[in-house]
Amino acid sequence: MGIADGVLLILLLAAAAAVAPAYGAQTYSVVWGLGNDYSSWASKTINVGDTIVFNYDSSTHDVVSVDKSDYSNCVSGNAIQSYNDGKTSIPLTKPGPLYFICGTPGHCPGMQLQINVQSATSTGGSSTTPATTTSPSSSSTPSGKTPSYTTPSTESSGAAGGLNSLSGLIFGLGTLFAFIG
Repeated sequence: MGIADGVLLILLLAAAAAVAPAYGAQTYSVVWGLGNDYSSWASKTINVGDTIVFNYDSSTHDVVSVDKSDYSNCVSGNAIQSYNDGKTSIPLTKPGPLYFICGTPGHCPGMQLQINVQSATSTGGSSTTPATTTSPSSSSTPSGKTPSYTTPSTESSGAAGGLNSLSGLIFGLGTLFAFIG
């Protein structure tokens, strides 16, 4: 029975490893600057437990968390939270929309980002999008830098990730029962 117990343990660990990646938290990086198009962020699947990281020049920009009205009107005076450290990491702890603007005068119309945070258990029936990078034309970027933003390069949530882990779990359990039975 010693060998059977060892095989059982290995199979259980393999089944757990097959399921675990589907529920891992993601980190989303945003290059925060003028000339970027942040409009597609509202349609991304972002979950509670994920983190969004803003990378920016703190001598020129900041990140201001605001409510929907202040987002629409580019008002930073009623900030929920303000950041100016150049690399702002914001853990997403509850579902719902979040709104961010740059509080530097004149920057808000081109630096607004809305994200919709979903409950970690919500699948929504769609998979996450693969890594993308968007760069504006070079004429709109200061000092020759090409700003961009990226989403995670691994697909580990959503329906596709859940399907892969479900088939891994079924395979692992089938193998387990074959050895036991």
